[in-house]
Amino acid sequence: MELGEQFGVSRTAVREAVKTLTAKGMLLPRPRIGTRVMPRSSWNFLDKELLSWWLTEDNFEEVVSHFLVMRSSLEPQACFLAAANGTAGQKAQLNTLMEEMIALKRHFQRERWIEVDMAWHEHIYEMSGNPFLSSFASLFHSVYHTYFTSITQNEVVKLDLHQAIVDAILNSDAPGALLACQALLNAPHHVNQ
Repeated sequence: MELGEQFGVSRTAVREAVKTLTAKGMLLPRPRIGTRVMPRSSWNFLDKELLSWWLTEDNFEEVVSHFLVMRSSLEPQACFLAAANGTAGQKAQLNTLMEEMIALKRHFQRERWIEVDMAWHEHIYEMSGNPFLSSFASLFHSVYHTYFTSITQNEVVKLDLHQAIVDAILNSDAPGALLACQALLNAPHHVNQ
């Protein structure tokens, strides 16, 4: 029985699905051999769609663990570069986001905090001026959202550590921004699924 018959779809739909999964490194079609499912080591985890498929409740801890390793490698450097390269306009926008975070401490709204916190982090990646770092923030948007949702209870998270990063960036203190970011990332977070 062919896949199209088994799932009640056309050959065109099966061809498109195979093409999509092949582009993600999940399948390897070969003439006269057939199509093989590839091991996870061949999958392209830098694919937004694959990330969203992988980020399930069953895989949550594994995905977050890998994400945090990647984030701790890149985000301090993004802060360093944001302090070194950020324009006056970008710094003003970062400060505006920080002011909103401070306001949310007084009148906490969980969903709004998550949105602003994500925007704050993503803005720092943009400020870095490095297209790879900017792409990282965009690529991992869904992972950031899921992670921030899991660590945000009914109060702002590590406001003083966020402020230390902003202060360093506004003062163009690149080494200070890097250290402040490392302090934020090394602070204990309680993750709830």
